[in-house]
Amino acid sequence: MKKITLVLTLFFTLLAIAVQGQIFPTPYCEIVDASAVTVEEITSVSFAGTSITNADTNAVLIDETATNINISPDETYTLEVTGNTYGPFDTDIVAFIDWNQNDILDDTGETYLIGTLFNSTGSDGTSVTMDITVPVDAVLGETRIRITKTYQDADSPAEINPCGIQFNPFGIGIYPGYGQALDFTLDIEALVFPAPYCEITDASAVTVEEITSVSFAGTSITNADTNAVLIDETATNINISPNETYTLEVTGNTYGPFDTDIVAFIDWNQNDILDDTGETYPIGTLFNSTGSDGTSVTMDITVPVDAVLGETRIRITKTYQDPDSPAEVNPCGIQFNPFGIGIYPGYGQALDFTLHIAVLSVDDFEIKALSVYPIPTKDILHIKYKSALSAVKIYNLLGQEVYAENTNASNLELDISTLSAATYVVKLITEKGQHNFRIIKQ
Repeated sequence: MKKITLVLTLFFTLLAIAVQGQIFPTPYCEIVDASAVTVEEITSVSFAGTSITNADTNAVLIDETATNINISPDETYTLEVTGNTYGPFDTDIVAFIDWNQNDILDDTGETYLIGTLFNSTGSDGTSVTMDITVPVDAVLGETRIRITKTYQDADSPAEINPCGIQFNPFGIGIYPGYGQALDFTLDIEALVFPAPYCEITDASAVTVEEITSVSFAGTSITNADTNAVLIDETATNINISPNETYTLEVTGNTYGPFDTDIVAFIDWNQNDILDDTGETYPIGTLFNSTGSDGTSVTMDITVPVDAVLGETRIRITKTYQDPDSPAEVNPCGIQFNPFGIGIYPGYGQALDFTLHIAVLSVDDFEIKALSVYPIPTKDILHIKYKSALSAVKIYNLLGQEVYAENTNASNLELDISTLSAATYVVKLITEKGQHNFRIIKQ
């Protein structure tokens, strides 16, 4: 009996220690010499669309860990902080985020200098902000973020320390300072398609009439899925460049002598919205097609000069319409307005894939690997390169484009018999670079 009592006592003692060990801010550090810190409060923090307000002027470290904000790797979110400087003074705002979840807040890449507040009451609209991108390799799950607010001046710099509200007055040493810290929780989750982009509204009520193929910038996608309303082809990553023009071609099954409108939406500014100004392209209308009979709609799309570089999303929608029931132009819905009575789920499908926007580098084109003949040429111009060419364009000496072809081949035979006898500039485009040269057409 004594042994059982001893075991139970030991068990509950260990349990109490374990529970006590998880008291906030455990497993993260306390604020060093907190009792000597003069509190000058953080009044609000906003991150990833969630806001926290604080009016506590007593606690040095505020516990807001119950606030749990969902974010995802490789996504960018805005952090905004306000605070009371108690007069015309500077206070530095720093964020510490434990991306690797090792219970240390200031490893390499985990410290963010947000900015300096000056002469603010904390409620006068003055704030500091920073866009923070979640590292691609951030550990998934819940982790800690700590915001510190620390007084500083030219003679007394603030210490960048997640475990202290400290400064170095006149260079004489590190002392407790003026400010506050605030902790909250981040939950890092992998994005699930189609995030961060919208789902298709009322997808379960849409009747699928499939997109059968999409071709863009020399890459083709085929689709035979007649069940999914939104097709995930985001693993298909197509290289394109600003100020270059590429042909988009789409086929699809109209299930009889009906019209279906094809629209492309491209997030050029990479703000996770597919239909900002300049991002919507009505490609055309398919009629009475099986999707495999050679009927298609096409459009040449020029990448904006100011398109944000990197990966972005393109969505193709296919939506039934007739003169009495127009299709809705909406990247988030396969919808129509039957007889003008309202917006309803319609007939069609959507398909997403990925574009990688990068500036072409002329230096990456290997001229020694290029063969062009005959020059001068009369009818057929032969071009051979070591790798696939994605596009060929020909310009007259006035800079006007007179020939364009998107391709995915390393051996080309260009029929230029219709061009007038003159000198032309040929532009060859590959995934890695481009090259211009002159030809004489006889």
